[in-house]
Amino acid sequence: MGALFYKIKTKELGDSIQLKSTPSVNSKGTEKFFNIKSIGRQLLVDTGLYEFIFRPRLSRKLKLWVGDFQPDIIFSQGYNYSFALLPLLLSNYFRLPLAYYPTDDWPNEKYRISHYSNSIISRFTGRVVSKTAFRLVNNSVVRLAFNHYMREEYRKRYGKEFSVLMHGDDLTRFQACNPAPKTEKHTHWIVCTGVFGKSRIPLLDDLDQACHHLISKGIHVRATVFSVNELEKESSVARWRHINIEPCPSHNKLPSLLKGADILFLPERFDESSEGIRMSISSKAPLFMYSGKPIVVYSSHVTGIARYAKEEGWGAVVDDRDPVKLACAFEKIITDYDERQRLVTIATRTAMINHDLKTIQNKFSELLYHASFTKKMPF
Repeated sequence: MGALFYKIKTKELGDSIQLKSTPSVNSKGTEKFFNIKSIGRQLLVDTGLYEFIFRPRLSRKLKLWVGDFQPDIIFSQGYNYSFALLPLLLSNYFRLPLAYYPTDDWPNEKYRISHYSNSIISRFTGRVVSKTAFRLVNNSVVRLAFNHYMREEYRKRYGKEFSVLMHGDDLTRFQACNPAPKTEKHTHWIVCTGVFGKSRIPLLDDLDQACHHLISKGIHVRATVFSVNELEKESSVARWRHINIEPCPSHNKLPSLLKGADILFLPERFDESSEGIRMSISSKAPLFMYSGKPIVVYSSHVTGIARYAKEEGWGAVVDDRDPVKLACAFEKIITDYDERQRLVTIATRTAMINHDLKTIQNKFSELLYHASFTKKMPF
């Protein structure tokens, strides 16, 4: 049944990053079909029930493959029930130690009851997922957190110690490249990048309004969004007056574009899902820090990225969803040289302390190396 599972999973991921909303309905029959489809989606996909129907099992081929590979350790990031259970199954079968490195608080947020109408199923899946996450933590000999917010929360929740390894990059990669030239010399260039789904696309509306506000005051600005997912060009042109949508550059070309910007815009979210990323810090943060350009973080105060920027001071934080306040943050950076330098200095220092890739890799390698000699404890 794997083919059907992945068909459902692919559809779920695809729906989350579309620029347009629900397709137009031309008839009552079609509308009824979409209502039934929506109910079915809530019942099976949103609650996570389909992951219990398609519960992972160790196939003969998988066992043979893992046996031939002869791993020293099983590495897991969790991120849903299926891929929390699978490493437990592998670890138990092959008697291997586990390393757990969650990227966000998926056990609490992936199947939140408040998001779905069918609370009975959600409560059931929530309990099972929580127990599986506890098993994964308890049976891991290496437990990693992406930041100190996650470490403190997980210490309290699971009663286990977590080491912190944050996202990282290499400063020399940025030092070695030249800034990308601006197409409009007398215009302040605002750049952002990332995946733009339903939580972030409305923030591009705010960015467009902020640009319009500045232009009306005689401050010439232009924004470019280098989107990881495809945003429809025609829809974008009709929707935004001061934003260009471009495909995301390669890993090696990105530093040049970030260095060429005047301001880097880091939007996260303000909607009801903000609480779900209170322990998450964007992978773009170290990239932006190393670019040597001032950063504006636009996100709810509860998110990890807003808390991190405000506490450490590496970015100007706008934690109210207000295009005028966003425009004011841009204006201060544009007009105040000392403020620009202050933000860049703190960002560079923070990046060197928390996000140096070589330091992170060495610590990661050392942790896994020592763990690979640890015999797995029985469940």
